[in-house]
Amino acid sequence: MSNQKPPYHELETKMEEAEKLIHALRTQQVDAIVGERHVMLVRLKQAEENLKSSRNQLRALASYLLSVRENERATIARELHDEFGQALTSLHLGLSWISRKLTPGQRPLREQIRSLLATTTSLIRSVKNIASELRPGVLDQLGLVKTLKSEAREFEGHTGIPCRFKMNIAKARFDRSAAVAIFRIVQAALTNIARHAHASRALITLMKRKNNLILTVMDNGKGISRKVIDSHDSLGITGMRERTLALGGTFTLGGSRSKGTILTVRIPLSRVLIGTTS
Repeated sequence: MSNQKPPYHELETKMEEAEKLIHALRTQQVDAIVGERHVMLVRLKQAEENLKSSRNQLRALASYLLSVRENERATIARELHDEFGQALTSLHLGLSWISRKLTPGQRPLREQIRSLLATTTSLIRSVKNIASELRPGVLDQLGLVKTLKSEAREFEGHTGIPCRFKMNIAKARFDRSAAVAIFRIVQAALTNIARHAHASRALITLMKRKNNLILTVMDNGKGISRKVIDSHDSLGITGMRERTLALGGTFTLGGSRSKGTILTVRIPLSRVLIGTTS
């Protein structure tokens, strides 16, 4: 008998060798794929961390810029009051003194002095208003709650839109920078209502809920659109959002034609009240 293996044994051997080769190739491919996926996951995680870090840096920068802007406003308001305001007051007093020295026969000059006095009085009032807008000194005098109540009353007087203010935190002591931020948010929200909402009423609420302070400003107008909310050109909305984020809070804004617009700001009490810890 011949010792030569039958042909099918050779075929079997070759098939086994082929299967081993295929298995080895597949194993290498799997290892390669797994390796590539691991690298991709590491890179993706690194990219997410970089993005998070960039966002935090941008928010810190935005917070710093808001602080710088408030300080600049305070400086300009102080200079307006101390320099320009006092100069106008001195001018008013001087014109009044000249007016008293005029004789009855100097009627044309007296009329001119009276006109200048009226102009000076108007300028003094304008300087006070501008200084008040730049630096809400009333916050230091009345506190946040009474200031917001006054703001609602002034808004109603200027626009004719009834505006109510509700709160449950009357005796709280607010951090100065937090109070300014909340006041500016309300100011911006009311400005948007006056300009765009076509509303017939508005409501401001400032409520303490567990460990959070919740501010809402709502109206019954036409409702803000998602396009406007998401637009980078909506600087007023961007400013309100950045002020909220700088206090570690959350900012939501939504609207519909049937319900109007509602703005909600939620801030940890530890970031806004003096003597409160988280």
